[in-house]
Amino acid sequence: MVEHNNKKEVNSKNTDNAIYFDFSYAALKLLGKNLYSNAANAISELVANGLDAKAKNVYVYIDMSDKEHSIIEIIDDGIGMNYNDLASKYVWIGRNKRNDEELLEDEKKNVMGRKGIGKLAALYLSNNYYILTKKKGDSIINQWEINLSKYQDSDFPKLDRISQKITLVNEKLWEKNQQGTAIVLNNVDLRRNGTKRIEALKRVFADYYLVDELTSKIYVAVKTDNKSEIKFEQVEKNVAFKNFYAIYDNTEDSKYKCIREYIQFTWLSKYEHIANKKRDTIVYGKNDFSYKGEKKFKTENGELLEKEYELRGWIGVHSTIEVKSAVDKSFIRNDIYQPNKLRIYVRNKLAVADFFEMHPSTQVGANYIEGDITFNILDDDDLPDIATSSRQDFLDDERVELLISLIDPIVNALFKVRNDIGQKIRKENEDYEDGLKKQEEEKRKQEEEARRKAEEQAKEAEQKKAEAEAKQKEAEQSKKEAEEKQKRAEERAEKERQRTRYILNVSGVEDKNIMNSIHSIYNMSNRVKENLDDLSEVVQHSDRGMKKLEKAVVSNQRILSVSKIISKAGMIVDNNDASKQVELNLFISEYVNNVLSCIYDKSDISIQCDIEMDDSKHMIKIKPLSFIMMIDNIVGNAIKANATKLRIVADDTLKEYHIIKFIDNGDGINKSIQDIESLFEFGVTTTNGSGLGLFYAKKYMNDIKGKIEIVPNEDNGISVILKFRKQKN
Repeated sequence: MVEHNNKKEVNSKNTDNAIYFDFSYAALKLLGKNLYSNAANAISELVANGLDAKAKNVYVYIDMSDKEHSIIEIIDDGIGMNYNDLASKYVWIGRNKRNDEELLEDEKKNVMGRKGIGKLAALYLSNNYYILTKKKGDSIINQWEINLSKYQDSDFPKLDRISQKITLVNEKLWEKNQQGTAIVLNNVDLRRNGTKRIEALKRVFADYYLVDELTSKIYVAVKTDNKSEIKFEQVEKNVAFKNFYAIYDNTEDSKYKCIREYIQFTWLSKYEHIANKKRDTIVYGKNDFSYKGEKKFKTENGELLEKEYELRGWIGVHSTIEVKSAVDKSFIRNDIYQPNKLRIYVRNKLAVADFFEMHPSTQVGANYIEGDITFNILDDDDLPDIATSSRQDFLDDERVELLISLIDPIVNALFKVRNDIGQKIRKENEDYEDGLKKQEEEKRKQEEEARRKAEEQAKEAEQKKAEAEAKQKEAEQSKKEAEEKQKRAEERAEKERQRTRYILNVSGVEDKNIMNSIHSIYNMSNRVKENLDDLSEVVQHSDRGMKKLEKAVVSNQRILSVSKIISKAGMIVDNNDASKQVELNLFISEYVNNVLSCIYDKSDISIQCDIEMDDSKHMIKIKPLSFIMMIDNIVGNAIKANATKLRIVADDTLKEYHIIKFIDNGDGINKSIQDIESLFEFGVTTTNGSGLGLFYAKKYMNDIKGKIEIVPNEDNGISVILKFRKQKN
């Protein structure tokens, strides 16, 4: 076993009124400010010093009426200190209190502190504080002050004796103690600590120490304003055991007896019979998991030393962590205090605030676990001190690995039973809901069947009534339909006869008669124009009359323009010779651009003539009027097929023929037409036309030794292809 020397030479600079620390101010400041993360932990450490001094009672008083300049008094009835104790122990930073010679072996086992730095908690809280201490039998009360504000970093701070009496707020508590220590901290800045956080100190202390294992008592009083009365309340462990669904406990006091025999998970179901069903709680004891044994551990010098270890305490899994649905009404959980943590203690003092922060769990239910576990081998005097190691070193230590191996099976078992009961209740909910759906479906089917039968009966009665009426009307309707059918057939036949007579009459008109008609149209249009000009003087004061007149003028102008264009295009045929020699590309381009553009606008169809003029002239002898009628018929067919665009192109790539293509985007060839060639037969049509246009077009192309074809386009519409035989040079 390692021998420890706990004696130290007293500083030679000490006097009766001054006791020097063995650390510089810079070192004390660095340690004091970095050892603690919050005021509650620092206060807890000062309380631990009183408990190590064998105090039966420790009182913590906090006056935060002025939060920036708060006052803290910590009073205990421990063994106290005299001048020699202060000079040889208190100012010795790093002194191991467990090796004090006056302590018995059993007493050493209960000493919380080991490193001798707990006193630095006062420096975290304040740069100026007082120490009042007295030992039993001494008539002198030692009063000392430390004021760090007057030191440089290289100075060695000291305790200065105070001769005048220091009066405490809780003077009566201090006076009744025959021995003990009082620490008074001035100007403590608690602005970062809310009132609720300070008032929660009782719970913090209860978690910081295993208060149920201590023979001492801790009391806390917090004053938040000048009007508040000082009221000390004892710190007690308050665990909501009745909220647990399962627990592991290997302690002698058997805390598991505090949990309920059963729990009703009312918050997991909206159905009363499931929500109120009693679920038996689960208790694990010593024999269910391994918790103690012997193992060889490495000492500071690397030797192996066999030591006994034992994991003592309890671990429970809460049925719920929602305060509103907690079974135990003492269950408290908020942003200030989180009870559901697995706390690890050594020598009745908190070593690890939350096991899952040290050893994170992938289980969703980690927040449901709470427990108090003692594992003293973590701070065994014969083994290295790991309490101040880095987290990585701490996790790598063989004692921590052993702790994890003991706790994990217990925690996993608790995870499983809590998860199982949750899944079981969810399954009960699903099964019940499926049953409800089946009942609703069956009820719906029955109601639907009854409704259907009622409708069928009503329908049957209505049908019988209707049948009688229908029979009477049937004969009348049949007669009427037959008469109407006959009438429509006769009307269609008469219209077809009239259309055929008209088409045959038109097709028999000679070119010279047509040109004479055009000349007559021209003359009549001029006379209409003269009358319209005279009429403008009559209606010029009427808006409605002027609008009607404007439309008439525009319409007449279009008639006049067409007759002029035809005349200017050289299409007048003399009486002796109806044929004329023309340059084909030029003739088509002029007719499309000069005539058709006047006859049709974009609301009818958009015509694009892409015939380019080149050096190769294609001279051909045609009857201009017949040729124009053929083009008009092709354009008219495209419009009837709902085409919005018509493109006219020339193709001179073939050796024997010069080709003109009329490409539209209309509806294409009707599916009823099996043979495209049939479209050129007399009277065949798929629109509301006469069926004579393509017939005469083919007849005309045959007369001039040419050809006409119809080809469906790949996307939509058709292409009408005119082939003109090239003249040989």
